Amino acid sequence: MSIVSEEAAQKALEFKNQGNAFIKEKKYPEAVEYYSKAIELDDTQSIFFSNRAFSRLKLDNFLTALEDCNKSIELDPKNIKAIHRRGLSYVGLLEFSKARKDLKTILQVKPNEQSALKALEVCERFIREERFKKAISGDGEESKVNVCASLQLSSFDGNADLLNYKGMELEIVQLTNEKQEPAGAKITNMSQEFVSHMVNELFLEGKNLPKKYVAAIVSHAERLFRQEASVVELDNSSETDVKISVCGDTHGQFYDVLNIFKRFGKVGSNHSYLFNGDFVDRGSWSCEVALLFYCLKILFPNNFFLNRGNHETDNMNKIYGFEDECKYKYSPRIFEMFSRSFEALPLATVINDSYLVMHGGLSSDSSVTLEDFKKINRFSQPPRDGPFMELLWSDPQAGKGLGPSERGLGHSFGPDITAEFLTKNNLSKIFRSHEVRMGGVQFEHDKKLVTVFSAPNYCDSQGNLGGIIHVVPGMGTLGQNGNDDENLTVETFEAVGHPNIKPMAYSNGGLGF
Repeated sequence: MSIVSEEAAQKALEFKNQGNAFIKEKKYPEAVEYYSKAIELDDTQSIFFSNRAFSRLKLDNFLTALEDCNKSIELDPKNIKAIHRRGLSYVGLLEFSKARKDLKTILQVKPNEQSALKALEVCERFIREERFKKAISGDGEESKVNVCASLQLSSFDGNADLLNYKGMELEIVQLTNEKQEPAGAKITNMSQEFVSHMVNELFLEGKNLPKKYVAAIVSHAERLFRQEASVVELDNSSETDVKISVCGDTHGQFYDVLNIFKRFGKVGSNHSYLFNGDFVDRGSWSCEVALLFYCLKILFPNNFFLNRGNHETDNMNKIYGFEDECKYKYSPRIFEMFSRSFEALPLATVINDSYLVMHGGLSSDSSVTLEDFKKINRFSQPPRDGPFMELLWSDPQAGKGLGPSERGLGHSFGPDITAEFLTKNNLSKIFRSHEVRMGGVQFEHDKKLVTVFSAPNYCDSQGNLGGIIHVVPGMGTLGQNGNDDENLTVETFEAVGHPNIKPMAYSNGGLGF
C-alpha cells in the first residue's frame, strides 16, 4: 500500500467522482478508466476498487471484477457493497458455492436485499441440480434424452392454448422411428405467410403461439441444425447476385431484428443470413427472436444459418433470463427443447474459403487448426476449457500473444495469434461477435479480424450502433466503416422503438445489481 500525498488523494477523489458520473450515464468503460486513474494515484481506498468492480460487472468482466472486490475487502472487510459484488462476480464465473457464501453474508446484514435474494436463488438452484445430476449418474454426466427428437405431439392436444387458437394453422406430421415410437415433428406447410402472421398478428400484439406449434417448430429446426456440420461451409463466390449477410449478437431485441430484415432485405434464394450467436438472453423478446429464426430455418434451410454463442447454453440461460422468459411464456418443457436445440447449433461457419465466422475467438493451443474445429463433437453443453469453449467465449486483445480473459472463461488473443491462424489455414479474415462495439462494427488486428455486434442500444442503455457485414464478391465498398476488402459491404444501423418492457423483464434471478 502506498503513502499518498494530500494532493494525490484529492486528485484521485476527483477521478472517482468522474467515474461515478459515468456510472449514472451508464458509460461503464469510461467509468472503469476513471476509477483506474483514481487507483493509480491512491490505492488505499476500498470504495475505488468496489466502484470499479461494479463497472466491470456491468461489462461482464467477472474475473477482474472479482479481483477488485478482493482488494476492496482487503482494505475494508466491512465493505458490504464489495462483498455483494464479489458474490455476483462468482455467479458470473459460475462458482456458485463461493457466491452463495458471500450472498448469505449480505442477507445477514440486509435481509430484504432483492438482488442478493434473487442471485442466491439462482445459486441454490444450480447447486441442487448439480447434486441431482451426480446422484443419478455417479459422475455428473447423466444420459440426456433428446426431447426434440422424441417429441410426441399428441401430448399437447388437450392444451387450452391450442383449443383457443384462431390464427393460421400449421400442418404438423408426427415422425416415428423404426419401432413406431414418437421421433419428433415435421412441419409441411411453413410459409412466408405464416411467418408474417406469427410476427404481425401474434408477437407484435403481445400474444404467443400454442405450445404444440412451438414444440413442432423447435423439433423441426433442431433436426436441421443436427444435420449440419460443426463448421458450416457457405459459398457465393461465383454468384454475383447472391448476398450473404453476417449479423452479430441480437440478444432478444426482437424489434431491432425485424428492423434488420426491413433495412437490409428478407431471407430468400438470393439473400442468405448468418446470425453469429447470442440471439437469446438479456432482451425480453428472446422467445420471439428464437422462434422467428427457427421458422426461417425451416422455410429457407439453405439460406438461413445460426452459429452457437456462449448464451446458447444452460448456465447463461438460467442467469440472463431466457429460461425464465420461456417458462413464463410457454413452459419448462419448451425451454428444455430449446436447450437441446442449442446443443445442435453449429460452432462456426466458413464463407468462400476466406472468412471464418465464430462467436468468440481462437484456441489458446496454437496447434489447433480449422480441421480440428470441424471435428468437435458439439452436441452437449460446452466444457470449461478447450477449443469448443474458446470458440464461444474468447476475445481479441491489442497486445501480442495470449492473455487472461477479463470474463473468467476463455482467454484473450493478440494480432499475431490471428495472423498465424489465418496463414496456417489459408483464410483472409475472421468475423466474430461477443462484445459490444459502439460503432456496431470494428476492424481489429491489422484488419484481419472484425467484430460485428447487431444489438443497437444494447440493453436499452449502451447507445451503440448495430452492425452487419454483407459478403458480396467483387462488389464491396472500400473505406466504408473501416472496410478494406473489396468483397465486403459494412453497414450500421440505429435502434428502433419497442414497447416499454425492460431487459430481462421475466427473470427471477441472476445478476441483478
